[in-house]
Amino acid sequence: MSPTPQSVQAPDLDLDRTMKQAIRLHKKGRFEQAEKRYNKILVAQPAHAGALHLMGVLAHQVGKNDEAALWIRKSLDVDPNFSDAYFNLALIHEAEDRIGEAEACYRHAVEKEPTNAKAHLNLGNLLFNRDEFVEALKCYDSVLALSPADSLAHKNRSRALGALKDGEESLKAAARAVELRPDEAIYQFEYANALREDGQTQKAVHHFEIALRITPDDVNILCNLGGVLKNIGRREEAKEKLERALEIQPDCPEAYVNLANIAFDNDEYQEAVNMVEAALEIRPHYAEAYSTLGRVFSAQAMNDDAFACFQKAIELAPDFAEAYVNLGSVMQTIGRPEDALKAYEIALNLKPKMDMAYWNLALALLSVGRLDEGWSLFGYGFTSKQRAPHRPFPGLLWEGEDVSDKTLFVWREQGLGDDIRFSTVYHDLSTKAKKLIIETDERLVPLYQRTWPNALVRPETRTSTGLGNMQEADVDFDVTAPAGMAASYLRRSLDMFPTNPAPLVPDPEVQTRCREWLESLGGGPKVGIAWRSSLMTKTRALYHTKITDWADLLRSKGVTFVNLQYDVAEGELDELQSKHGLTIHQMPNLDLYNDLDGAAALTSCIDAVVTSPTSVAEMAGALHIPTFCYVMSAHPMQLGTDHLPWFPGTRLYSMVDISDHSDLVTTITTDVLHYLGVSKD
Repeated sequence: MSPTPQSVQAPDLDLDRTMKQAIRLHKKGRFEQAEKRYNKILVAQPAHAGALHLMGVLAHQVGKNDEAALWIRKSLDVDPNFSDAYFNLALIHEAEDRIGEAEACYRHAVEKEPTNAKAHLNLGNLLFNRDEFVEALKCYDSVLALSPADSLAHKNRSRALGALKDGEESLKAAARAVELRPDEAIYQFEYANALREDGQTQKAVHHFEIALRITPDDVNILCNLGGVLKNIGRREEAKEKLERALEIQPDCPEAYVNLANIAFDNDEYQEAVNMVEAALEIRPHYAEAYSTLGRVFSAQAMNDDAFACFQKAIELAPDFAEAYVNLGSVMQTIGRPEDALKAYEIALNLKPKMDMAYWNLALALLSVGRLDEGWSLFGYGFTSKQRAPHRPFPGLLWEGEDVSDKTLFVWREQGLGDDIRFSTVYHDLSTKAKKLIIETDERLVPLYQRTWPNALVRPETRTSTGLGNMQEADVDFDVTAPAGMAASYLRRSLDMFPTNPAPLVPDPEVQTRCREWLESLGGGPKVGIAWRSSLMTKTRALYHTKITDWADLLRSKGVTFVNLQYDVAEGELDELQSKHGLTIHQMPNLDLYNDLDGAAALTSCIDAVVTSPTSVAEMAGALHIPTFCYVMSAHPMQLGTDHLPWFPGTRLYSMVDISDHSDLVTTITTDVLHYLGVSKD
């Protein structure tokens, strides 16, 4: 093929008929025959713009871009207003990665022919790929003004709107594309992605699955579906989809990263690292891989390494909202809530519908003392699935309004510690509501019923009208709220905390038995001690201790130490006795885990408590027992103070994320002995 037509005899050539034949052959892919006819036309009429143009198109299709450009420029010399010629010349420039020249040609195409929809569309795509989303959106809108049923324009418009953070309009555009072309995988796929971004995960799964039925071996669909299935806890299905993607395309980094996240969720940290390394070998600058690696390091209490990974992810992808959330979490963990706030705010600017970011932001705001803002976002703990149980009651939720003529039902959330801490507002609620119903852990029912005798206290059921497992006949209340949300309304500022709150009320008969046992241990002060959580991870371990760390305190003369560690601790106590000759006494026939009424009675008879941040600290605080508790720096429930507003008798000690707690232990030991009036020697 040459940009100069060959000499061919063409007596009485019918140009129109020959051109139609050439175009027909060209469309069928019979390029050689089409070329011969274009040549005939050009011999007869060298300035035939159409033939010159299509010779260029044909040359481009067989990979001869230099020749193609020459042919098309000749056609433009003949007809400077030839819009399609500009369009195809733009395609050639794009193929050669000459983006600036391609843009100029697309703009010429739409200038010469404003109704050239394909030129508007391609110009929009070029601008989108350059992150010029506003200008790209204008191009897609131009296409749709010309052709309202152009499904591709709707799809691409959805992507541009998504990039501009207009999730609602993005979703509408993607839905319209699917409505127009429901049987094409690309539109189902884009709609599923828009649904996922909007937080409609289950519906996203449905449309990913439709797309996969249409094209079962599409790696992009398999990876995205696997990722969503992972996020909703269907890990085995997710793993099957991702492994299938790797069978089809072994060098797919997205599949490796999603598999790494599944391994992480299963606490298989080394496997997660292996998967990340495989992804980075394929794509060394993959931000998602670094973010996943950061999560692994964070779970292993390797905060410096986690911090570096999240920063690397952000460096590679400055609009990676999830990486900012993860970075903020590390900052929160190491006691830098002000910096965490900035990270969460950036994340939400990038991705406004991130429930996890709002929840983390709530905790950071509470940590720095911005109570009104933090409590306003506290409900995101449920929508982000970080607080449990989720018990929706549509139309029945209490939001702090007057309930003097209503029955108010409050229910516990999270673990035992949160249950006890937030129960401090039941004193207020019992006077505000006409009737108060409390659902709590079955072990706390007698203690709570004794403390709030006018309320109805019952074991939790975890049912709700919103879940469809609470019958209408069982709704014996007017409004309801989880305990933490009730606290968020009643403790909106620090001056709303009572200076001398009423304590929990233990069983007096059990208290008598506890006092008798404690007296049998001899004279002097009695100190309760607990040193760790029952649920330990490497990260949590940084904010707990070993019982042997307290050897100096335990050697204090004249002080008797009593075990309040509520899980199995016999092995640790035996080792303490055999290796150090130190004894921590355990009350006979008292199950500290299951008998919380007994645990409360024993705690109430002790002179002081030393504990890690567990329910032991909350119980002691709620009983008004002087408590020396060590916690992570800037714990959210400190509400920006250096103490615990919920429990005025609790003294807090901030811990940093290091394994050596000797200085902390020394400080607490000194303070406890000073409080007891006991000499260290």
